Amino acid sequence: MKGSQVPFKKNYIIGVSIVLAAFVLGLMLVWTVRTLKSFDDTVSVKGLCEREVPADRVVLRISYTTQDNSLVDLRTTVENNDKAIIDLVKKAGISENEIKYTTANFNDRYDDYYVSSNIKFRYSANQTISVFSSNMDAVRKLQNTIDADLLKLDILSNTYANYEYNGLNEIKPSMIAESLEKARESAEEFAKNSHSKIGKMRTASQGYFEIEDLDENTPQVKKVRVVTTVEYYLK
Repeated sequence: MKGSQVPFKKNYIIGVSIVLAAFVLGLMLVWTVRTLKSFDDTVSVKGLCEREVPADRVVLRISYTTQDNSLVDLRTTVENNDKAIIDLVKKAGISENEIKYTTANFNDRYDDYYVSSNIKFRYSANQTISVFSSNMDAVRKLQNTIDADLLKLDILSNTYANYEYNGLNEIKPSMIAESLEKARESAEEFAKNSHSKIGKMRTASQGYFEIEDLDENTPQVKKVRVVTTVEYYLK
């Protein structure tokens, strides 16, 4: 009798152990499923940061075309025109090392297949004088007056200015921080409306910095823009 109870007790213990192990395993499985499910709850938000900054460099290009039937006279005219333009630029407060130009482009118009041989002037010259400066006020004033001043000297010019901003590296850190903060604010608002809370950051992606004119009439003021995309866990 006693001999038959030993295997029974042994089997009973084994059975209980298996049931307990299955129960514990079940609890762990439920906990794991719930934990993994919570990891699936995320929200993706964007944070926008924009700044208006003044341009810190300008490239002013002053172009003109002149014609003549004598190459010698045409070259003399170009030299005189270049001198007149440079004098006006210097008079506006631009230093000589900020002025750049090369030899004018001379053309024989008879070589042009589409130009009639009875044209009034055979030779033409195209010239561009450029100003590279950080003296924004002086260049803007010059841009507004130089075409009219040159017209008084019988020089028909075309002036174009390109304003640039080169201080991006100085404002990048603060703009990234601001875009991240705005992304978090959006996530918190979403979590509040969905009766949850935001957890740790899962992923983050910084967009490209964009620099453009404030508007077509204000090229000397730039708008810098960056968008950061952030994904948060929800709990």
